[in-house]
Amino acid sequence: MAATEASAKPATASEIREIVGPIEDEILTGILALGATREEVLEAETWLSSDDYLHRQLHHGLSGRAAEVFAILETTLPEPDQP
Repeated sequence: MAATEASAKPATASEIREIVGPIEDEILTGILALGATREEVLEAETWLSSDDYLHRQLHHGLSGRAAEVFAILETTLPEPDQP
């Protein structure tokens, strides 16, 4: 199997949990439904865990399923403190 074929394979539930850590089943189901690859999930998680607030807010560079995974994972973040 070519590397591009393997990388286009949707991530499994265990791969997703390995990347993002413990998540609720409905979050996992949403990501699985997208058919995102391991690389797309990893890209989204990298953006989500970035310390660069502006980087995350601008959403530059994320597109397609990685952006959709990011949007799902972003809902798991705690609400910021309101001034």
